[in-house]
Amino acid sequence: MAKFQKGNKIATGRPKGIPNKTTTELKETINKIVSITLDNYLEDIAKIRKEDPKKAMELSKGLIDYIMPKMTKVDISGELKHKVEKITIEIKNGNGTENNDN
Repeated sequence: MAKFQKGNKIATGRPKGIPNKTTTELKETINKIVSITLDNYLEDIAKIRKEDPKKAMELSKGLIDYIMPKMTKVDISGELKHKVEKITIEIKNGNGTENNDN
């Protein structure tokens, strides 16, 4: 087998961003398994809840990480260059007129 030579334009390989075949097949298989499992999840968790509510909650809690990403703490620091002098709140009725009930 010939060695790869730098600058070879003939053998470009897999285009960037295209997953390899094995990865694609594995993801599809996992997706099918998860879909089947989720179809039965509510029924199964209801059965578990009757016997052990704490266990049912722990199982549900474990899935949250896969549904909602964890929030991260964000520190914002800086200096205010403008002083807030006045805030005005205007309340309008449904017809667009101002509410003058003071």
